[in-house]
Amino acid sequence: MHFPGSINPSVSIRPGASVQLVVEVDLRAERLDVRNSTVYDTDKERLVVAQTEPAIKTSKLHKEITITYLEEEKDRSVRYGFLAIVTGFIDYDDLASARRVGAVAVRKRGDPVPYDLRRFYRVVPTSRSGVDMSIRTKRVNVIDISLGGVRFTYDADGLELYANSVVEVRLDIGGIIRRTDATIARAWKGEALSFAAAEFVNLTRVFDQELSLKIREIERIDFADVGPAYLPIPELGVQGEKDEGSR
Repeated sequence: MHFPGSINPSVSIRPGASVQLVVEVDLRAERLDVRNSTVYDTDKERLVVAQTEPAIKTSKLHKEITITYLEEEKDRSVRYGFLAIVTGFIDYDDLASARRVGAVAVRKRGDPVPYDLRRFYRVVPTSRSGVDMSIRTKRVNVIDISLGGVRFTYDADGLELYANSVVEVRLDIGGIIRRTDATIARAWKGEALSFAAAEFVNLTRVFDQELSLKIREIERIDFADVGPAYLPIPELGVQGEKDEGSR
């Protein structure tokens, strides 16, 4: 099968190319559901890609996913991604295998932009990592951090945080001070400390690059020390604790 219209695919997403589909993004848990696939057919705006394993469910029909792929630029590979809408689930005649296979049809919704599949990879800074953070001039303790966001403890007596509010974050990355906005995804109380999870928004390219380098540096140290040790974080209980965002 071929789509009507002139075919004008990117060099890297022609039929037979490998792609990775970001099917779901969980901002609160900072997780990506990424699945490998292959391009069967493409034109300027639409693609047919192989059904994934596990399969993309029919509940994703008319929903957004992100299609990512590698583009060779000079002496390195750069990953790009673009938004697409799932338009159908079809049987496709795969000439290479001489059989009909399951496939997913999508329609492109945006232009390709650089995309980092590691965006939600979290690391746990230590006192020697060179990462410090404050909100409204109040120092907070970073539990873990990624390019997507941060989880931290704070003093509720000196700082009030509410779910869905936007705050300015001051981040000290190895002695370099950067500021960005963050949306508070959750704020909750443990037995002795208050906790919050925030999503970074409006990151500048410089901020993104500097934080990415610092995260990779912490990751290398973690693995040199036989793997990262993630700290247990108390979640909301069922015995009277309430999300501060509901106040």
